[in-house]
Order: sequence, then structure tokens, then C-alpha cells
Amino acid sequence: MSDIEAIAAIIGPALFLLLTATVILLFPLSRRLGRVLEEWIKLRQETSPDRDTLARLVSEVRELRQSVEGGNQRMGLLAERQDFMESLVEAKKTAALPPE
Repeated sequence: MSDIEAIAAIIGPALFLLLTATVILLFPLSRRLGRVLEEWIKLRQETSPDRDTLARLVSEVRELRQSVEGGNQRMGLLAERQDFMESLVEAKKTAALPPE
């Protein structure tokens, strides 16, 4: 038997035992880690809104803000018109009064 065959005869079974022991020891740990990661992902998906829903909500809020701003502009315009009409009515009342 040559030196290479002797080394292979020793390292082969030792390597097989090492790999088998590693699989036996790490398999339960990796399964547990997988379960923890699944729970973490599930919890994260439940607590965070869907991206499409979030994008839709953002666009709806933007549209609502534009509508409110448009309403504010119209209300300001109406207030100016009302002030103008009131000043015209007051001017007509003072002009229509007979002099004393």
C-alpha cells in the first residue's frame, strides 16, 4: 500500500464521519432558523401595507389635497365677490338717500 492510499484510507472515513456529524448537528438548527425566518417574514408582511395599496392611497390623498385646494380657491373668490357686492349695495344705499 502506498502513502497516498494510506492517507486516503484514513481521511476518507474521517471526512465521511465529519460530514455526517455536521449534517446531524446542523439540520435541526437550520430547520429552526427556517421557521424563525418564515414567522418573521409573515409578521413583516402583516404589519406593513402592500406597496400597490400604499401607492394607490398616496395618489388618492394627492387628488383629495388638490380638490381641497381648489375648493379653498373658489371659497376665496366667492368671499371677494361677496365683499364687492356688499360694497356696491352700501354705495347704492348711501347714494339713494335724499340729502337732508
